[in-house]
Amino acid sequence: MSGLPGVDGAGLTVMASVPVQQVRYASDSISTRIEELQVTLGEGPCQDAHAGGEPVLAADLGAVVWRQRWPVFTPGALGAGAAALFALPLRVGVVRLGVLDLYRLRPGVLAGEQLAEALAFADAALELLLAEQMPGAAVAGSEQLFTHRAVVHQATGMISGQLGIPMAQAFLRLRARAYAGEQGLEELAGEVVARRLRFDEPDGSAAGAPDSSR
Repeated sequence: MSGLPGVDGAGLTVMASVPVQQVRYASDSISTRIEELQVTLGEGPCQDAHAGGEPVLAADLGAVVWRQRWPVFTPGALGAGAAALFALPLRVGVVRLGVLDLYRLRPGVLAGEQLAEALAFADAALELLLAEQMPGAAVAGSEQLFTHRAVVHQATGMISGQLGIPMAQAFLRLRARAYAGEQGLEELAGEVVARRLRFDEPDGSAAGAPDSSR
């Protein structure tokens, strides 16, 4: 974790409107799982920090208050190895671009100089995200980011057409299935786009030849 004191790992998720939420960075497997859970479930400190525009600091993720607030996410995060989680929104005025999540392996607060350094780290991450939005910016990873967005968006559109439901509902179906199958959102979206999986079939499989009408 690049020497940031008071934490054991970090993850960053770009937060726009569904279905373009995307895990942009994760320092390790625990951070990866934390970010994917929140994107897939639509709950957790990352989601709350983005919605409210303020930091969400869960010093003891096992506390009743957090278990009640995020009843599905919290057990998954604890099972992944996180004991404390701190979500710092990345925003410019009223524009909210994403959230930086920091975790600890043991319960404990993030305050004082440690919190100040974490906020400075978040500011640096925000600058990188802003740089990506500039025309002609050549920022490493930008192409991968937009490729991910395109795959998830395309899969959502296909599910919307298959089931005759709005895009927002189709995205909820996609991430619910990803969570139930313990599968990454992008991986599942790729199966839909490749026509190996349909949401309007009883068993979810794409039987027979691909349907070119979708």
